[in-house]
Amino acid sequence: MLSSPLSNQAAWIAHWQSLDLPVLQYTLEQMRGLRSKADELGLRDLAALIEHDALLTLRVIRFLQDHRHASQLTDVSTVERVLLMIGIDGFFKEFSRAESLETRLADYPSAREGLRRVMARHYLAGRLATALGDQRHDVDSTEVKTASMLSGLAEMLLWLSAPQLATQIMRMQLQQPGLRSRDAQIAVIGLPLLELQLELASRWHLPELLTHLMDEKRADEARVRTVSVASALARHLGSGWNNPALPDDYQAVADLLGCDLDHAYQLVLRTALAAGRQWHWYQCQPPIALRALILSMPDAAPSTQWATSPAEMPDK
Repeated sequence: MLSSPLSNQAAWIAHWQSLDLPVLQYTLEQMRGLRSKADELGLRDLAALIEHDALLTLRVIRFLQDHRHASQLTDVSTVERVLLMIGIDGFFKEFSRAESLETRLADYPSAREGLRRVMARHYLAGRLATALGDQRHDVDSTEVKTASMLSGLAEMLLWLSAPQLATQIMRMQLQQPGLRSRDAQIAVIGLPLLELQLELASRWHLPELLTHLMDEKRADEARVRTVSVASALARHLGSGWNNPALPDDYQAVADLLGCDLDHAYQLVLRTALAAGRQWHWYQCQPPIALRALILSMPDAAPSTQWATSPAEMPDK
């Protein structure tokens, strides 16, 4: 484990390129259960399992990129399409023996918990991106979903390889709520994680579309904004529903969808509730659990009533 920052971008990239990525223990348990009935398993069901786990999602996409045939003329940027190429049996053959992150980080409980929190956050980001994409009639919501899940790649790798540094960044932001993530990262490791992430995505030959969608410098494009808004929402919700950045996030959703603030807030609330039902994958408290048990909208947006009961919320 690293306890001090590496000297430059090239050193970080070289270090991370050599990492063998683990996956969640719960993911492995679910995979074992599904493998016994692989003959009746659909690609969509298996993709839904994989997409709970950002590290496994990354491994699956990288695998196809590393083994692409000359006849494959275009990148494959979603899990379900990768499975279509490699098959269900091929998936289990390649990934069923992956190491769990709980085993890898058994002696580093703070790193284990930190990594699981980031993975849970980006699962929520993926669901938010899907909800936004569906409302926008996006050409393929699974692409913005995948990009949102992988937009925390560098932070996940930091928790995996340098948890002391990741903890320093987290503490700085807790102590200074208005501090931007980028500024905290530069203060601790000397450069922003997004810069490392885009370079690593290039080195790993991730699909160009996913790298493009993760690049916040292209935020003038609606699909890139979908990813950045979903990721920001998930990050801010992680510190509570009274985070001072959330009103701007709700406005960004409203602007993206061309809707009012009430509709934007309810979309976020429904999505957070649905994602929260999957807390057992990550063994950490979901953002919806931090919300006070009131049904009216907070002061951050218009105070209309949320008329749908939790039991009626869709879990899709």
